Amino acid sequence: MMNKSMRLESSVLSVAIASLFAVSLPVIAQDAEKSGDWGKPSGIPWGPVVAYPEVDLTFKRNDNIYSQPSTMANGTAGNVKSSNISVLAPKIKLEAKTGPHTFDASYKVERGWYSGASVENYTDHVLNANAQWVFSGRSGLKLSAVYQKMHEDRGSDPNTAPHTAPDEYTQSSVSGKFGYGAEGAQGRVELDAGLTNKRYDNFRTTNAATPLADNEKRDREDGVIGATFYWRVAPKTQLLFQATQTKYDYKLGTAGWTALNPASTTLDSTDRSYLVGVTWEAAAKTTGIFKIGSVRKDFESSSRKDFTGASWDGTVKWSPLTYSNFDFNTGRSTGEATTGNASLDTKYGISWNHVWNSRLSSVASYSNLKNAYQHEDNVLLKQVDKTNTIGLKLNYQWMRTVKVGAAYDRTDKTSNGANAEYKRNIYSIFLNAAI
Repeated sequence: MMNKSMRLESSVLSVAIASLFAVSLPVIAQDAEKSGDWGKPSGIPWGPVVAYPEVDLTFKRNDNIYSQPSTMANGTAGNVKSSNISVLAPKIKLEAKTGPHTFDASYKVERGWYSGASVENYTDHVLNANAQWVFSGRSGLKLSAVYQKMHEDRGSDPNTAPHTAPDEYTQSSVSGKFGYGAEGAQGRVELDAGLTNKRYDNFRTTNAATPLADNEKRDREDGVIGATFYWRVAPKTQLLFQATQTKYDYKLGTAGWTALNPASTTLDSTDRSYLVGVTWEAAAKTTGIFKIGSVRKDFESSSRKDFTGASWDGTVKWSPLTYSNFDFNTGRSTGEATTGNASLDTKYGISWNHVWNSRLSSVASYSNLKNAYQHEDNVLLKQVDKTNTIGLKLNYQWMRTVKVGAAYDRTDKTSNGANAEYKRNIYSIFLNAAI
């Protein structure tokens, strides 16, 4: 028998779906087959601004919501739990143009309901704004700002102890990019800068009984600056030289935590990467960028071991047919890990995007991620996690701006760390509607 909470959630979903179709279907029906508009939202003009409302409705079956092993290191059964998940995510985006300048802002709220595990229910908010100015044929500036109130599913971060509910955090970030050099010029330079502040909102209590459950140790501020110089060597090929510095500043505001875990106050560090590479367009049906070099992580504390190693980043799109393409990506960089010094992360991925006809398309993907952790005892690469992920997705353009589909995602993680391995399958059906 349904309790009041379940009845209320069902009512909310019913009203949302009914409202969605009541608003969107009449608009869609007016010109469902208009040439050139198939699958493209037209938006709602509002003076100099165009509004683009959108909503996603997804139903999932997750057979391991806590990302736990089936058998723990001590031989006991793992906390493997499955759940049906309903996700409703409305979004609105506003766009405006003034001459060559463009501006946009968007707001998205996402609500998730778990059957049989209501403590995992969540509500996420994302507010985003972008502005791009073109000063001349040679220079331009782009500024972005993002504010988020988000959650982390329990078990999603192997570096944290399990809590009694999902971790919640507030994150704000600002970034800017300035470019100088005409589109076809011999040389061009881009300057980047950004600042991100992340603060956890729950499980912040500092006490001797549960020091690992204190999210205060995970609060941090990241500041990044960088420069990239492009040198054209062919009409659609450029060499690039890039230098980037990222400073990680952990915000341990409570003296109690420092007293309990003095080593945790030494995680502050600076990453510096120097890369050279090449970017090309439409050469033999491929476009891409690849850069390689070195990265160095310097800790402010002498008690932690600095690291220097090879680093790279690359993406390539191969389009053998106009309706079929393959995307390849790879990268290697350092990552943050509060259970040790840091991690060295290496990734490889491929996806195949295919359009079967005017309505049906599919995406098949595979990725491999290796996290090699450098632990606090200065033993390099003591724990290694390997995560293989495959995904299959079908999209069907039901009406002009209404899309339905189904997806399957499988994650298989292996590790030499205790209780870090798990397998998970997620089955989904979804609907997306826009105006």
